[in-house]
Order: sequence, then structure tokens, then C-alpha cells
Amino acid sequence: MELLDGIMLCVWCGLALATVTAHRAGNERRDVRLLAGLTALWGAGTATALAWG
Repeated sequence: MELLDGIMLCVWCGLALATVTAHRAGNERRDVRLLAGLTALWGAGTATALAWG
């Protein structure tokens, strides 16, 4: 795993943790869905980077 892949993986884990925290904190559904969407997109990019690298 290269440095960029590791950084992308750490950011994805942070986004996932932030999504779970926002959901449990009772934030607005719209905001949680936006965060979940960003997490999914970042996760797809990370998976692609790991598959190509």
C-alpha cells in the first residue's frame, strides 16, 4: 500500500465515524444523508485506488 492509499483509507474511516456519530447525535436527516453520500463516494474512490494500485 502506498502513502496515498493509506491517507485515502484513513480519511474514509474518519468520514464513516463522523457519519455514525452524526446519526447517533440526532442531527438532521438531510445532513446525515449528505455525509453518508460523501462517505460512499470517497469509499468508492478509495476502493478503486486500492484495486488499481
